Amino acid sequence: MGKESQNQLKHFAALKSRYQATQYQNSSPASLLYFILRKVDLGIELSHLEFNWLKEYELVETLKAIKQEQRHRFQEFGNLEFEFSKLKSKYKATKHNVSWQSSHLYFILLKLESGNFLTDLDVKWLRANGLDETNQIAQEVNRFIQLKSKYKATDELEALTPDNPFRKAALELLYNLQPNLQVTQNKDEEDRELLMRLAPLYQQDRGQAIQEGEQRGLQTGIQQGERL
Repeated sequence: MGKESQNQLKHFAALKSRYQATQYQNSSPASLLYFILRKVDLGIELSHLEFNWLKEYELVETLKAIKQEQRHRFQEFGNLEFEFSKLKSKYKATKHNVSWQSSHLYFILLKLESGNFLTDLDVKWLRANGLDETNQIAQEVNRFIQLKSKYKATDELEALTPDNPFRKAALELLYNLQPNLQVTQNKDEEDRELLMRLAPLYQQDRGQAIQEGEQRGLQTGIQQGERL
């Protein structure tokens, strides 16, 4: 027996086990049952003749398993479609009306949702399809991922003096990104902890900037008064 025939026998046995047809004695790959089960496994709809053949051979459990598989596939199809619709709404891509089955957008939005970098090809695709708002959100998410990695050692940032330009730039950039990052709503515990730790540093930096501005204003007023 050749290797291909052996593989077919194994495949047929696995399908019979999966679809509750082990009581069917014929194990030949030439069997009609093997053809039917392969169609089912590929998600191809069976004809009335094929359903009638299963009934004729009293493969009741197999019929039940097939119908259950079909219901599951239908439900999953609906779930994918609903999920795609939610992601399009979340990432401002509702004007893209192409089916999720034939569009690159679904995979791109899933990348964003899971916190993965978009490639240059992904970005070009968004631009080519006029999804500018989606692309803007994607760029902000990418920048946040980069910053999170770069400034993950928050202890080092905390150790810098308040007037350190690197510290100021890092805090300003991270907090400027927040409005666009809110749309993702999928920051994990590590992200939240990072932002919580940076919050008092940012407030301290803002407070110092306000104080310095007030001092400069006061100094300007004094200088102007001296000229009079």
